[in-house]
Amino acid sequence: MRYRSSPFAIFAAMALILVASVTCIYVMGMVPLHRTAELVQRQVVLDHIERVLTTLIDAETGQRGFLLTGDDAYLQPYHDAVARIHGEIDLLRGLAKEGELRQADLDQLLELTNHKLTELDHTIDLRRTQGADAALAVVRSDEGRVTMTALRTHLSVMADQQLAALRTARATADRFTYYRNLVFGFVTLLNLAFLAWAYGRIQSEMRAQDETAHELRRQKDLTTVTLSSIGDAVIVTDNTVRVTFMNAVAETLTGWKFAEADGQPLTTIFRIINETSRQTVENPVEKVLRLGSIVGLANHTLLIRRDGSEVPIDDSGAPIRDEQGNVHGVVLVFRDFSDYKESERRLTTAKAEAEAASRAKDQFLAALSHELRTPLTPVLATLTNWEGSGRFNAEDQNDITMLRRNVELEARLIDDLLDLTRIAKGKIQLNTEVVDLHDLLRSVKGICQSEINAKHIAAELQLSATRHYVNADSARLQQVFWNILRNAAKFTAEGGHVEICTSDCADGQVCVTIIDNGIGMSQETMDRLFRPFEQGQDEITKRYGGLGLGMSISKALVDVQGGTIAAQSDGAGRGARFIVTLPSVDPPKVSSSSAPERRRSDSGQSLRILLVEDHADTARAMSRLLKSLGHQVETATTVAGALDLAVKNNFRLIISDIGLPDGTGIDFIRQVRRHSNVPAIALTGFGMEDDIARSREAGFTVHLTKPVNFQKLEMIVQQVANDHAEPG
Repeated sequence: MRYRSSPFAIFAAMALILVASVTCIYVMGMVPLHRTAELVQRQVVLDHIERVLTTLIDAETGQRGFLLTGDDAYLQPYHDAVARIHGEIDLLRGLAKEGELRQADLDQLLELTNHKLTELDHTIDLRRTQGADAALAVVRSDEGRVTMTALRTHLSVMADQQLAALRTARATADRFTYYRNLVFGFVTLLNLAFLAWAYGRIQSEMRAQDETAHELRRQKDLTTVTLSSIGDAVIVTDNTVRVTFMNAVAETLTGWKFAEADGQPLTTIFRIINETSRQTVENPVEKVLRLGSIVGLANHTLLIRRDGSEVPIDDSGAPIRDEQGNVHGVVLVFRDFSDYKESERRLTTAKAEAEAASRAKDQFLAALSHELRTPLTPVLATLTNWEGSGRFNAEDQNDITMLRRNVELEARLIDDLLDLTRIAKGKIQLNTEVVDLHDLLRSVKGICQSEINAKHIAAELQLSATRHYVNADSARLQQVFWNILRNAAKFTAEGGHVEICTSDCADGQVCVTIIDNGIGMSQETMDRLFRPFEQGQDEITKRYGGLGLGMSISKALVDVQGGTIAAQSDGAGRGARFIVTLPSVDPPKVSSSSAPERRRSDSGQSLRILLVEDHADTARAMSRLLKSLGHQVETATTVAGALDLAVKNNFRLIISDIGLPDGTGIDFIRQVRRHSNVPAIALTGFGMEDDIARSREAGFTVHLTKPVNFQKLEMIVQQVANDHAEPG
C-alpha cells in the first residue's frame, strides 16, 4: 500500500518545526538581551574605576594646594575626595561580590589607595606640624608619584579587563543576533512555502499582506526594543508634533510616564529654555520638520521637568522618513548634561584658582626681588666708587674689584632665581654684544679663584680657539660658565685638577670644554642634570648642598643664545666634562679711543640730578658716586619732598626708586609729567616684566634694576642727557 501524507501530518510537522524554531529564536533572542545587561554592568564598573582615579587626583590636588599655601581652604576638595573615594571603593566591593570584578584586583586597588591616602595625610600633617619644607621634602622623594603611577597602571589594567569583557559580550550578542536572524529567516521561508502549498495561488495576495504586516510589526518591535535599550533619552513624535513613544530614560528626565504622555503635544512634555536668557528655545521637532534635516540642541539648554525642576541637556533631533523619503515623524535623542556642566564649572574654577596663584606668585617674586636687591645697591655703589678713586694700592684695588664682581654676581644669582619664571614663560631678555670668550673665561676663573685655592685645585686655562668672539649677553654667558666651573670646584676633591679649554669646531662654532677629575656622574644623574631643582642622588645633595637651579638655567641661557650645552662622564669617581658650543663671530674693530673710564670724561656733561631714594644707605652711596662723576645731586626720600624739589629747581635728570614711603615712583613721575618733560630713570628692585611696562607707561625714560652696573649707569645717564639736551 502506497503511503500518502495527510494534511494533518503536514500541519503537525509544520507545527513542531514552528514550535522548535520559535523556541530557538526565543533562546537566541534572550542571549543578546542578557549580554546587553552585562554591557551596562561592565560600563558601570568602568565608570567607577574612572571615578576612583579622578577622585584620587582631586585629593592630591587639594593636598598640593594646602602644602604650597598652608591655607585650610585648599583641604576642602581633599576631604570631599577622600569621602568620595571610600564610597567608590564600597561600590566596587559590591560589584566584586556580584562577580563583576575580581576580588584580587579590588584588594590590590584598596591597598594602593590606602597607601596613597596615608601618604597624603602624612604630608598634610607634616605641613601643619613641621612646615612646608618638611612636607615638600616628602613630595620630592617621588614616593607619591610612584604610588600614583602604580594606581594609574592598576586601574588601567582593571579597565582593560572590563573593556575585554565588554568586547566579548558585544561579540556574543552580535553573533546570537545573527543566528537568530538566520533561524528567523529560515522559519519565514518555511512558513511561506507551507502557505504556498496549503493555500495555493488563490491566497497569494492575502499571503503578501500578511507578510507585510508581519514585517512591519517586527520592525516596530525591533525599533521599540532598540530605542528602549539605549542609554540616552528618546522621544518619538508624529508629523503633528505629538508624542508616540518615550523610553524609560526619557520618562526619568522629563518626569512624564509614556502612558500619560502618549498623544500629548511635545511642547507639553518637553519644555526647554536657554539657561542664560531664560527664554523659550524653539521646539527641536518643529525645527526638524521645518528644515527636514538633523538639528543639534545648544549645550546651554535647560529641560523643565514635570515637577518644575531643571536639568541641562544636549543632543539632537532627526527626521523619520518612509521609503519615498517623506517625513512622517521625528526622533528626539537627548541626555542629562549635568556631569559635563559640573566638570566645566570645576575646570573654570580650577583655572581661576591657578591664575590667582600665578598672580600671587608673581607678586611674591617681585617683592622678593626688591628686598634682595636693595641692600646690594649701596654696597656696589661704594665698591664702584672705591674702585675708581685711585686711592688704594694694587693689592687692595684687586680685592675691591673682586668684591665688586662678586656683588654683581650675587645680583645675577637673584636674577637667575627669578629667571625660572621668565624661562617658563619664554621671556628671557638678552643684552647682546660681541664678547671675547677668552677674556670672559679668565674673568670667570678669577671669580672662582678663592674656591679653587681653598681646595688646592690646579685650574689650567688652555685657550686654543682662533675664533673666540661670540655675539652674546656677556653677563648671562658669564653666569653659565660660573655655574659650570663652580660645580667643577665643588665636586672635585682637594688637590684635584680642572681644565678650561677652547677650540674651533665645525660650522663656525667655538667650543668651550671644562674638565674635572671629581666625583663624576651616573647616567641617571646626567639624565636629570638640566631639570630645575634636580641634583642627582640624595646623598650628593645632602653632602654638597645647592638648589639644583644652576644647570637648568645655564641650559636655557645657552639655548636662547643659539648654542648647545652637554655633559659627559665615564661614571662615578671618573670626573666630568661639560661642553658648550656657540656660534663664533669676527672680532670687533679696534677703536682709536681709549676704553671708557668710570670717571666723567672731558666731553661728559655735568648734570643737575634729583635722586629720589628712601633707603638711606643707597641714597648716600649713590649720591657720593654721582657727585664723583662730576654731577650736582640733590636727594629726596618721599614723593612729596621730590615733587617740592622738582617744582623749585631746574633738574636735567631724575633718578627715582619705585617703592617710596608715601606713594610710588610711578605716582611721582606722573605728576612731574604734568608740567615737565625732564628725562627720568627708574632705579628699583622691582624688575618683573609688568614693573618695567608700568614704569615706561608712567613716563620713565629708562627702567634699571638694582643693583645696577655703575659703568652702565654712567653711560645711560650721559646718553639720556644727550638725547634730551636743550639746543644751544
